[in-house]
Amino acid sequence: MKRETLLTIAILALLVLNFATLGMMFMRRPPQGPRAASARFDQKIIESLHYNAEQQKQFEVLKQKHRQQIRESDQAYKNNLHHYFALLKNDTIPQAQSDSLLTVLTQIQKEKALVTFQHFADLKSLCTPEQRPAFNALLPELMQVIMPHKNRPGKRRK
Repeated sequence: MKRETLLTIAILALLVLNFATLGMMFMRRPPQGPRAASARFDQKIIESLHYNAEQQKQFEVLKQKHRQQIRESDQAYKNNLHHYFALLKNDTIPQAQSDSLLTVLTQIQKEKALVTFQHFADLKSLCTPEQRPAFNALLPELMQVIMPHKNRPGKRRK
């Protein structure tokens, strides 16, 4: 086989491989974000607890209420944290203001824990006595959602 023919075949093979790689990149499913993971977990709750149609409607209302409360708490925390670190711009840090903002930040975290605890209690109250053991079995997974392990597989280590 001539050298030119061999080079032509090699170039064509590389072109095919490049196009195949580009096709795989563009045709593959888009990465799933937090919303997709949340929807899957919501479905897992419904299936694990065997919620009926009425319970599912109540779950949806509770879920939306909880998410709204958490969003508001997160926004308040972010705003207060911004103000807290903005104190570093001053030549001297006003201790009273620093302490006040720390108290607010602590209170917001406390409220988030209370809101989440109440949300889980509400989910449990939706359960029939027959569903309660399934709720108790699901509780460790619920805890994983609010307190994920830092070194869990799939998470990057820093």
